[in-house]
Amino acid sequence: MKKNLIHIFLLMLILTSSMAQANGLLRDAEIERTLRLISHSLIKSAGLDEKEIQILVVNDSSMNAFVINGKAIFIHYGLITRLKNVEQLQSVIAHELGHITGGHFYQRISNMGKAYNAATIGTLLSTAIGLVSGDMTTTIGLVAGTNSAVKRAFLSNNRAQEASADQSGIRFMVDANINPKASLEVLNIFEGQNLLSSRRQDPYVLTHPLNSQRISNIKTFIDNYIPKKITKKNNLDYLYARMRAKFIGFTGNPKSTLQNIDINENLEIATYIRSIAYHKMPNIKLAQLEIDRLIKIKPDDPFYNELKGQFLLEIGEAEASVQAYKLATKLAPNELLISSGLGRAYNSIGNHKSALKVLKNVYNKGLRDGRMLYELARAYSQENLPGWASLVTAERHALYGNFSSADTHAKRALNLLIKGSVGWLKAEDILIQVQKNYKNKR
Repeated sequence: MKKNLIHIFLLMLILTSSMAQANGLLRDAEIERTLRLISHSLIKSAGLDEKEIQILVVNDSSMNAFVINGKAIFIHYGLITRLKNVEQLQSVIAHELGHITGGHFYQRISNMGKAYNAATIGTLLSTAIGLVSGDMTTTIGLVAGTNSAVKRAFLSNNRAQEASADQSGIRFMVDANINPKASLEVLNIFEGQNLLSSRRQDPYVLTHPLNSQRISNIKTFIDNYIPKKITKKNNLDYLYARMRAKFIGFTGNPKSTLQNIDINENLEIATYIRSIAYHKMPNIKLAQLEIDRLIKIKPDDPFYNELKGQFLLEIGEAEASVQAYKLATKLAPNELLISSGLGRAYNSIGNHKSALKVLKNVYNKGLRDGRMLYELARAYSQENLPGWASLVTAERHALYGNFSSADTHAKRALNLLIKGSVGWLKAEDILIQVQKNYKNKR
């Protein structure tokens, strides 16, 4: 019984009735690669398997970070844009790893059960995370509301959990040769939040109790550890600056973003921000000028070439986009999100055979992303493989908790695919899981 409850609740996140739109994950090859590099030494210090830990970004401008199970850390992009340096972000990751190693998410499952009985505005949305692949953390469609009683109870940490995660996180930082004082710098960012009403507080304060005793304890923890000689990792500073620039460019108001670029900012980073801001305005000519400047600075950078491909595709220059994406995939053949972009570009020029080849490879390697699944279904349909198109569409709808449509497409796939075949069995598995979770939702 307990095992079944854990399985169900790991698939459940919260949707408040007041939300007009659900917040999802921001999937980006460069950002996810940067987060892997930033967290590498910390995960190793925590004694965890790097292949088993995902660090994903939530499309939310508020500041928060949390875990819901032993395999995934979620960070709001708003927190990343507010942090000043890579060590501060590493301190957040170290703290959340402390929650994972402390097993605190099991208590959260219990909290979820209690909150569900009391909540009147929260509804549970089950997300089909890897129904076929079996991966419980790769792709989660996050929906959130900072005023949700259900979400707050699920994500909240008590003081004992916070103290445990603080101490573990500082130990991980020291072992990884990272300055643990960055953890205090992060808490200082939230100084004064406790004086605000709960409606005005950032969710980090609501879910991570902040008080003078906790800060005092952290200072004691730091004093009790004998740190190694801290060696600055300049490459991580650079990668962090690029990641932060990308968030600022894509999530900010373009005019404000351009006006607020620091005149002392690194030329490459400033150019990165401008290229994205001009593309969003849109000012096609200036966006093209800035992205070409970036590529001139680093011609073999796969992520700059990917960005050029994205810009070209979004302004209707699909043929040129294919060439940019092809170069990006050549430079980074293992970045599945870049390959997914190439498949999308192929679909846009009507080369569905090439799109299918690329996207099937991406799918088989484990990427579960809504846009990729849409493009894969499109390629299957255009190549006259309606059964597989319905199967992938069923998975995409299930991924976002749209169980009614997932049910419809899974049944259609069962009727179109050969009984007992690999595709048919996948469709059957999806249908079983969808109907089970749909029943739980009701």
